[in-house]
Amino acid sequence: MKQFLTFLTVFICLTTVSMGQSISAKTRIAEAEKSYHSGQYSNALTKLDQAEKIVGKVNSSILYWRILTQRALLPGVKDPAFYTNMKKFEELEILRENCSIYLKNYGKLVALRKEASKVYQVQQSLKGYPVAKMEFDENMHLQNAIKSNH
Repeated sequence: MKQFLTFLTVFICLTTVSMGQSISAKTRIAEAEKSYHSGQYSNALTKLDQAEKIVGKVNSSILYWRILTQRALLPGVKDPAFYTNMKKFEELEILRENCSIYLKNYGKLVALRKEASKVYQVQQSLKGYPVAKMEFDENMHLQNAIKSNH
C-alpha cells in the first residue's frame, strides 16, 4: 500500500509539472503571436525559443509562428538591406528549411490546413530570392559597389 501511495504521489507530481509546462509553453506561444501582430518580431522569436525549451522540441504552433516571424524579418529581394551580409542568406536558408519541414510534417493535416496554406504562401514568396550562396555573394558585392560609387 505504501508503494502504491508513493507511486501515486510521484505520478501526480509529474503530471502537474507536465501540465504546468504545457500551459507555460502555450502562454509563450500566445505571447509570441501577440508580439508578431504588433510588429515586435525579435520579441516573438525570443518567446518561441522559450516555448521550444519548455516543450523540449518544435511543435506545429512554434514552427508556424517562427516561419511567419522569420518572413516578416526578411527584407525584400530587391531591398539593398537584404544584401548587407551573408547572415541574411543564412536566415533565408533557415526559413526555407522551416517551410519544408512544416509542409512535410503538418501540410496534410486537416486541422492545420489554414496554417499550411499560409506556410505554402511564404514558401512561394521566397522563389525570387537567391538559391545559391554564390548568387547571393555576387548580388552582395554588386550592391556594395553601387553604394561605394555614390
